[in-house]
Amino acid sequence: MVGRTAPSPLDDRARSVAERLHARSRRQLLPAVLPMAAHAVRSRWRTGSWDSTQTPEGKEWLADKLVALDPEKAALCYLLCRALRAKRVVEVGTSYGVSTIYLAAAVRDTLAEDGGEGVVIGTEHEPAKVAAARAHLDEAGLGRFAEVREGDLRETLRDLAGPVDFVLVDIWIPMALPALELLTPALRPGALVVCDNVVAGRSEYAGYLDLVRRPGGPFRSVTLAAGGGLEVSLKTGP
Repeated sequence: MVGRTAPSPLDDRARSVAERLHARSRRQLLPAVLPMAAHAVRSRWRTGSWDSTQTPEGKEWLADKLVALDPEKAALCYLLCRALRAKRVVEVGTSYGVSTIYLAAAVRDTLAEDGGEGVVIGTEHEPAKVAAARAHLDEAGLGRFAEVREGDLRETLRDLAGPVDFVLVDIWIPMALPALELLTPALRPGALVVCDNVVAGRSEYAGYLDLVRRPGGPFRSVTLAAGGGLEVSLKTGP
């Protein structure tokens, strides 16, 4: 019988780890709906924005949450990386390393076919999440294909050497545009940048979306509306 969705592109070892973390993320989500709504209302009252992560209280509450990329979106990122033959990948917002597993698996599989060297460079602000992400990557057999940098991305991604083939942006919304501005010079023509939740958070992502959708700018972009939205942007020029 054909399943509801396509099977995971991951090998058995990596899939076991990813599926456990996806399940943990789902278990966190349902009980979090009402607290998230309460934080959003308080954020709106205090800051004028529904984005609760802009308040210290909201940041603290999210510090131990996976907030993992959906399995289908993560699988899409794997396939896009494979189609690009991506060897140098950047992940903006690693969290517990769930989507990093898919990106590192894609780099590993491309290197197995094409040879050479490659790496996923992730960045994460929370030290406990950095440690967990590294442990999960090792458990999945992918640790040597990923480097998780700890700290403010404005420092960890500063002067990043190119060329970069693929970027996943799944982070605290106010940091999405600064990250893209830092990374744009390192992106090769034809590189892809994928950003999550741009439909659900379109007002908060306004600056980011203006850059990737700007006529005559360095990107051409398409919006996939399902699941909170996904912006896929192609670097077209230098």
